[in-house]
Amino acid sequence: MCLEGEQSAVQDTKAVQVPEWNSEEFVEQQTLAGHVFYKYSGELVVPFNQATTYQLFRLDNQMKLVLVNDMQAEQSAASLVVNVGSSSDPQGIPGIAHALEHLLFMGTEKYPEEHDFEAFLTKYGGYTNASTNQLVTEYYFMINNEGLDGALDRFSQMFIAPLLRKDSIEREIQAIESEYRLDVHNDRQRAGHICQTTRCPQNKLSNFMGGNQKTLNSQERDLQEQLQEFFKQEYGADNMQLVVVAGGSLSNEKALVDRIVDLFSMVPKRPYKTDIAKQHPLCKQTLGTLLRYQTIGSEYSIAMEFALPEDNHMYSRDPKQYIQSLLEHEGPGSLQAFLRERSWMTSMQVSLAPAYGISPRVFEIIISATPQGFANYQEVVGSVFAFIRVVREHKVQEWYFRELQQSKQIAWLHGESMYPVTVAKALAIRMSNSWLKPEHVVSSSQLLYEYDPEAIADTMALFTPQNYRLCLGAQDIFSQESTLCKTEKYMEVRYSQDVLPEALTSDSGVESLLNSQDRQMLQFPQPNPYLTDCTLNATAEKTVSNANSNIDVFQAPQLLVRNEQCELWIRRLDSTGGAVERGSISLYIESTNALVTPRALILGDLLVRAIEKRCAAKLNLAQQAGIRARIWYSEHHLCIRVLGVQTGLQLLLQDILKQLRQLADNQVKIDVYLDEVERLSERMQLDASRVQALWQQHSLRAHPRWPVADWSRELHSVDAAALQAFVQEMLRLSYVGMLVVGQTDNEALRILEDARGVLKVKEPIPRVLRQHVRAVDILPGTYLSRFVVKNPKNADSAVSFAIYATSRNVGGRDDVGSQAALSLLAHIMETAFFDQLRTKEQLGYSVRCTYLASHLGGAGSLLLNVQGSCTPDYMCLRIEQFLIQFRSTLQGLTLSQLSALKQARATASLQMPFKVASITNFLWPQIDFGRYDFSHKHHIISRMLEMTLEELLRFWDTSVDPLRSGRRATRVVVQAWAYRGVPAMASEEVMMENPLPVIALHACLEQMGASEILLSDISRFVATSGLPLVPEDEDEDEDDEDSGELRLSIGEYQRRLAALYKAVVLEQAAGKKSLAEIDHMCTLIIKDRSFLRTALQMALEADQVVSSLLSSQPAHTPQHFSLPRTYAAPMRSSLPYHPLIA
Repeated sequence: MCLEGEQSAVQDTKAVQVPEWNSEEFVEQQTLAGHVFYKYSGELVVPFNQATTYQLFRLDNQMKLVLVNDMQAEQSAASLVVNVGSSSDPQGIPGIAHALEHLLFMGTEKYPEEHDFEAFLTKYGGYTNASTNQLVTEYYFMINNEGLDGALDRFSQMFIAPLLRKDSIEREIQAIESEYRLDVHNDRQRAGHICQTTRCPQNKLSNFMGGNQKTLNSQERDLQEQLQEFFKQEYGADNMQLVVVAGGSLSNEKALVDRIVDLFSMVPKRPYKTDIAKQHPLCKQTLGTLLRYQTIGSEYSIAMEFALPEDNHMYSRDPKQYIQSLLEHEGPGSLQAFLRERSWMTSMQVSLAPAYGISPRVFEIIISATPQGFANYQEVVGSVFAFIRVVREHKVQEWYFRELQQSKQIAWLHGESMYPVTVAKALAIRMSNSWLKPEHVVSSSQLLYEYDPEAIADTMALFTPQNYRLCLGAQDIFSQESTLCKTEKYMEVRYSQDVLPEALTSDSGVESLLNSQDRQMLQFPQPNPYLTDCTLNATAEKTVSNANSNIDVFQAPQLLVRNEQCELWIRRLDSTGGAVERGSISLYIESTNALVTPRALILGDLLVRAIEKRCAAKLNLAQQAGIRARIWYSEHHLCIRVLGVQTGLQLLLQDILKQLRQLADNQVKIDVYLDEVERLSERMQLDASRVQALWQQHSLRAHPRWPVADWSRELHSVDAAALQAFVQEMLRLSYVGMLVVGQTDNEALRILEDARGVLKVKEPIPRVLRQHVRAVDILPGTYLSRFVVKNPKNADSAVSFAIYATSRNVGGRDDVGSQAALSLLAHIMETAFFDQLRTKEQLGYSVRCTYLASHLGGAGSLLLNVQGSCTPDYMCLRIEQFLIQFRSTLQGLTLSQLSALKQARATASLQMPFKVASITNFLWPQIDFGRYDFSHKHHIISRMLEMTLEELLRFWDTSVDPLRSGRRATRVVVQAWAYRGVPAMASEEVMMENPLPVIALHACLEQMGASEILLSDISRFVATSGLPLVPEDEDEDEDDEDSGELRLSIGEYQRRLAALYKAVVLEQAAGKKSLAEIDHMCTLIIKDRSFLRTALQMALEADQVVSSLLSSQPAHTPQHFSLPRTYAAPMRSSLPYHPLIA
């Protein structure tokens, strides 16, 4: 049933510039170059941090600028947000805003080289990225402090004079197509897409956001002209917000301000456009409707979408936050507690769409349901409305608003430091609200400034059965073909839209869905005890500020206790030994039964879920008071961490440990948890190819680790009794380790004893029974793991190519020099690897080079990851060819260039904001994994800084270069083949009988649709080619002047291959293909830029192509490494025992 008539409550509100931005508080100033700008002289609302300052400016071109100086940071950052997104795409060209975002990085008039910006950032230890949303596009970068000036210069030119070259456009469209293919088989992306595109068609927020090759490529238009026109119309300075975070102490702050103003004053001003929403996204045609759509995995989603007006002007009192907080509440009587008690829900998310920008809002309540909950979706909807009725009947409660207000003050005013790029991004995106008053630019919606019960009541009145749409998503709920009558044209999601039954669109109907007893279980929340007990009342009460710049973030903790039963480490944050405002407690429980079998892994996962669900209410209340908790299984421990305001940490830890103890004493229902784990195993097997390849790579690094296929088979062998027995055994024999950050020694000792008192551990673990996950020390050689992904929608393959520096080829286990070399090489190669394989060769959208350290004591690795549409064999060949060619780049580095790269890498590695979370995350892995090498990072950086080019080249030749290293290097290659990939994965027999480049060439032909040519045809074609190739830079076929030998160009060989294809098709498939189809395929075969052209060249030069895969050994688990192997020994026994300190 749809609403009739106009919706006055959700009419659009036009964005305006608030008058304060033109007030006398903006004082006119001028740079030495003559650019006028205006500095805000009023007082900004900023968080408490002695080491950070904020300044607000308005440029003469109306661009808003915030300059942040973080005196402790060794890196700087900037973020520029344009108030333009996919909703601004011209009619008929979905994705043009996204395409422009890509192309701004591809050269400017002042810096014409593609990826010049990325190369400059790499030189100074930085990186950059961007993203396009519905209403905004954000660009950002981070860099070491000394490179900020040059980075800002290049960054500004992207918005002044981008080149937008045609060849760059063609390649970036391929990248966008690859990005699109990543989303097509992702259930989360598909759900968001189908909900968005089925809203009001007259509202541009229903546009297809990302675009793809089909939407952007058209012979009817010149895309280059369209992009240039879009840039000129939409990218105006008055439509932008810029935030620059300068790290370190500024010797000349005025000079930096003038420099930024001079650079960005050159961005032209354009007319500001606000014509985005002619109607609300949920117009009267979509309200009162039911959207059903099919998922790929076994997901069960129930989403309720409510129509709300544009209310950015109400940010200071934001009534939505009151309602959102109540819906997210998990305490007794809450909606979430009720749905979990009924086993109808696993999780709930409350969000707004779009999240940023000026627009009417869609308020989304997204429930991840159990199968039982999905089957009873009407009762779930009735529960939501019943809870909203309870809230409405209690009217607006000021005490609850004050709690919410206080919670936000704790999170923001007394929050921890953030990385410069995080600060820049958050500020710039929040400034997209043009209603912000100048004094609130920094704080924006992070605080609630005013209590407005009328606005809250008016907003709450919009949450009615007449003002929403229901969206249901599942894999198997639609058994009949006729149920889903439509297929969405971009993501190919099957769906249907119907009118909601009257029982779900009338007050009386939704009220009848729950009986009176159930309705009485829904109650308004009680006051939060954590806020009462744990909130700091005044800054003056702080013992020590967490902004203390004299404390070393990487300082090692002190060992207070170590005996047969436990160990206690403390990291003091105050030189006097006193307590500070914020802290953390991290605890592990080691047992003899943790993760030793696939079944134990499942029981460990169930235990974590059981603790989280049973503590959900208290975890939620603590989070509102600025205390966060995390419960997880590391490699071999159950880990618990609480972090935040000190006075509440011990209380929350006690609550969590009590629930763990109760699980040993009582059996609990685990059906819902089992269902969650089962669906998790299915989702993992439907993940993107690159994710599955990385998981397999991860499982090969240590033992024991269990792949999904192993533990998913054990799901039906566990029950409530098995979980109880698992916990009982854990607490019968266990060892407790703890790290306390920010407390006194005596308080830390008390926390440890209280924790052990709750757990009631009966006996310590005998040393011979202590479990350890061990890093596999792989002997030199190449190991290949291949598998086909199970997602039927997945058309992409992936490769994870790991190069290890192990004890056999670097002169010692865990050699610091090898770790330093790998870390430096990853930094040097990162941009070049991306530029060659992603930008130039277009292997795929996801192309990454990174260094992966090991906390387990094994060797680190250089990880080269690619996902794309070509075959994994082809990807591997191109990766190895890149490695061979990159040596010349490495060899060509000057001493000054190498020195700058080393320093940039060192600075970036040591950049860590002073906050409890960073300190805890740095120290805990060393304790958890029993390494205790807290200075390891400094040792690696020191070794890297003293490394010479000769040493680096020697390491490259020994451990990396496929041409020089031979069998001395250690490589583990994981290939994830597309489910519906053409061709299929070649058998081991085929790989033994044919050169890998020939197999790759045949695969490229099959992918193109030239499947009539057999592998034997290609093998004969290559074997009989005879004549050598003309070098790539020579176009014509010619005689070699020295030898008189005739040589052919690659283009001529392409033409010969096309002739072979035509002959084969005419002979074998006469009448099956028309001459026009055959000629079209021949045109594709002789195309200048293609995978096939590169594959053909590699095949013709097969005797010169070096590939370690030709001599690879199979490796599917650590046990499958065919050579003998050793393991990194645990280090726990190397520490002395310490008696308990009283």
